[in-house]
Amino acid sequence: MADYFTSDHFKLLNKWKGQKRDESNPEQNRAYEELKKAYEVTEAWAGDVKTKLFPTGVVKVRKRPTSQANSFLPYNWARIYPATDSPKELAYTVGIGADDGFVVKIDTVGLDEGTPVHRGYLALRGNYDNASPIVAMLPASEGLGKSLAELVDWSVEAIRKFRVNYDEVVSKLDLGEKLSDEDLLKHFDGKPAFKTFRASWSPQDKATFCRLARAVHAAGLDWWHLSKGIQVRFGRNNPGRERAIGVLGMIRGTRTRKISWTRDVGAVLKLNREPLTDDLVAKIEATLVAERETLDEWLGLETERPGLWPDQLRDDPTESDEESDDEAPPMDATVTQQAFNRIYYGPPGTGKTYEVSKLLRRNYEQATTSVSAEEWQSQFIADRIAPLKWWEAAVLALVDFGGKANVSQLLEHPFIDALATAKGRKNNLRQTIWMTLQERTVDESTTVKQKLRFSPQVFDKSEESVWQLAGEWEDACADLVTLLKEYRRAGAQSSEILRHYNFVTFHQSYGYEEFVEGLRPVLDDDTESGAIKYEIRPGAFKDLCRKARLAPDQRFAMVIDEINRGNISKIFGELITLIEPDKREGAENAISVTLPYSGESFSVPPNLDIIGTMNTADRSLALLDTALRRRFDFVPVLPDARDEVGAPLFGLRVTSGEQVIDIPRMLSVINQRVEALYDRDHCIGHAYFTSLAQVPDGDERLVALSQVFSNRIVPLLEEYFFEDWQKIRLVLADNQKPEAARFVIESQDHEEDLARLFGSDHGLDTYATKRRYVVQDASFTNPDAYIGIYQTLPA
Repeated sequence: MADYFTSDHFKLLNKWKGQKRDESNPEQNRAYEELKKAYEVTEAWAGDVKTKLFPTGVVKVRKRPTSQANSFLPYNWARIYPATDSPKELAYTVGIGADDGFVVKIDTVGLDEGTPVHRGYLALRGNYDNASPIVAMLPASEGLGKSLAELVDWSVEAIRKFRVNYDEVVSKLDLGEKLSDEDLLKHFDGKPAFKTFRASWSPQDKATFCRLARAVHAAGLDWWHLSKGIQVRFGRNNPGRERAIGVLGMIRGTRTRKISWTRDVGAVLKLNREPLTDDLVAKIEATLVAERETLDEWLGLETERPGLWPDQLRDDPTESDEESDDEAPPMDATVTQQAFNRIYYGPPGTGKTYEVSKLLRRNYEQATTSVSAEEWQSQFIADRIAPLKWWEAAVLALVDFGGKANVSQLLEHPFIDALATAKGRKNNLRQTIWMTLQERTVDESTTVKQKLRFSPQVFDKSEESVWQLAGEWEDACADLVTLLKEYRRAGAQSSEILRHYNFVTFHQSYGYEEFVEGLRPVLDDDTESGAIKYEIRPGAFKDLCRKARLAPDQRFAMVIDEINRGNISKIFGELITLIEPDKREGAENAISVTLPYSGESFSVPPNLDIIGTMNTADRSLALLDTALRRRFDFVPVLPDARDEVGAPLFGLRVTSGEQVIDIPRMLSVINQRVEALYDRDHCIGHAYFTSLAQVPDGDERLVALSQVFSNRIVPLLEEYFFEDWQKIRLVLADNQKPEAARFVIESQDHEEDLARLFGSDHGLDTYATKRRYVVQDASFTNPDAYIGIYQTLPA
């Protein structure tokens, strides 16, 4: 095994994350082998931590750096269970990540986002950083400077310092007790077909099945279902030959509880749909226990998901039923991760946008090399071809057909279909295509009698009503030909990143027309006068819903920056109800509405998440639209002034001669005072100071700090306190510092100023007039001004 992690491991994680493994690619093969060595180090790391903290515990570590879909993962990690009977849904984990460096945490295992337990875990964990009570991070550069023994010591110390221990998390998430049989069966209730099947079970049937469910889950296997008949499968949901599958289903119209294995597993030989009896379950239980270690080898276990309970069933698109029951109610064809609506909120400069960008990179971006040609082409059509004009789409379709096609063929082409969908055109589509072709027919055509024609003229029609490209179309449509060539390459030579999200910013003038749909003015290039006409165009949200519907297996995100600055009822309109997870397409309480402009029936797809950011200093959280508040989860992103390993300001100091300014401590004290004088929503974010780490320490960093204070911090405090300079002075401790170290000082010539302004006989009481304060520029380069902010308080 490798002696220790290297910087190459992090480079490889970053380079290949999300990309499909190509075994014919030598460079990828070398990366695969190197990352496998990193897993060996992770296993040794986890083993040593277990030995020191949990001698009777269990370590589980994955053996390969690719996912079930054979794509490179951006991390590797190992699980540490404190005891052999610890809940499999919760573990201490250690590992390295492309973006996160070295990480030790308490984490859930095998729980999809949206499940109650996972939501409870996220609320308990808080920020995914060192501010969390159950997470410790170490930057890659610092972790690489340690030995394995030092890394283990750091991990042990970090776990001991967790403010919430493992048993407390188990208790808070209610993982300690096993589900009753009835509770376990309730996990299946989301599927109408299974409800029907369950109704026929006797109490003995249910008890037998629950025994099987627990045995399978304890073995670290998955549950999922198929869409034909009633097929509930267990095993490892990983396409390929090395897999075991148990099947519980309705066979040829007869309601029977059956089970079969498609691979020999120890004492359980290949069974041909044997009745699900107590004896059979006992055999399976014994086999799962006896063969526990070998399961990891030939099943290719994903240790991130060591078994999903039946409420997390998924379709297996790679399998088809040989037998189906036409009389049985069909299961849902598609089961996806439940959609979520989430708002990241906090004061300015706390990294809200950074958190969202990490989430987008992790879940909503794909390298073109990691998707199939069909997926890439579908995305290309949605992004690049759907926004075109009718004549441009017709040119592309004709070129794709080889230069000739009739109108019926054009109507069936995916380019035309995508354009019609984008424009919401359902009726008279054939007439639209005919008019488009005729209006751009060459003048010398003998088969088209249309008088009004527009440039460019690129079509002609034969006597058999077959349309073809004509005239100087190659020059006029050169860009379109290039676009088609790119489409035909199917992304094979592209390093492009597919981004499955839209980004908008709400403001006071943003409305329904920009977000959902509305009338938009367009210059009519089909008329000689170039007159303005209006057409119904989809907004950012409706357009993303269309893309999400075309790729139901891919998750999409609508990102809304400054979500609280818009008029929510004006922007969302009737969609405010549709965005709830249980009101989405295919959900139990699915709802659709008729849009007012286009008259289309519209609903929100289940694979679209809505993510917002909100600056609490801009408007109080309490004033946010109530309808929006109850439909969104709120995740606080607060200032992080900790001076701890992994924290954004860890070790940040500004040295000037023999004086040292402690930036984390200074920010912590400032925020304590702001919270006391104002509230937590108006604290100062750590992001204002993170750039200092990029500047060499010494006078150069002091100059950078002075610019941050003079250009950003003092003006921000001035805005917060509405020029109440006395409070600003209290925040900066100017009332406790020597005058030379004060940022804000009171004018000493108050009486002289009054006389200068109003004359000697002004009759004004100096105490009744407003005090005048000035910012002392020299203080910004004085280290004592910054040190004095926190030196007045004990560490």
